[in-house]
Amino acid sequence: MKEAVQREREVALRDARRAALDLLETFRAQAETRYREILTAAESGVGSERDKMLASAREEAARIATRGKANVDKAVELVLTKFRGAVRV
Repeated sequence: MKEAVQREREVALRDARRAALDLLETFRAQAETRYREILTAAESGVGSERDKMLASAREEAARIATRGKANVDKAVELVLTKFRGAVRV
């Protein structure tokens, strides 16, 4: 009788351990799936933000280049004016 109870107890423990391992595997798989979902969402958000920042930076660079070109044009005119004045003397 004692042996039967002992065997039944061992079977129950073995079944409980197996069920616990199955649960761990299930939870691990769910966690990995959720991790990939979060990572994908974060990457798309970062990519979108990066694209916005790059577009803004390109616009600012174009404005700065335009101002720089205008300044160069003014500087060239000033140099030419001074050069013409020096040649006339």
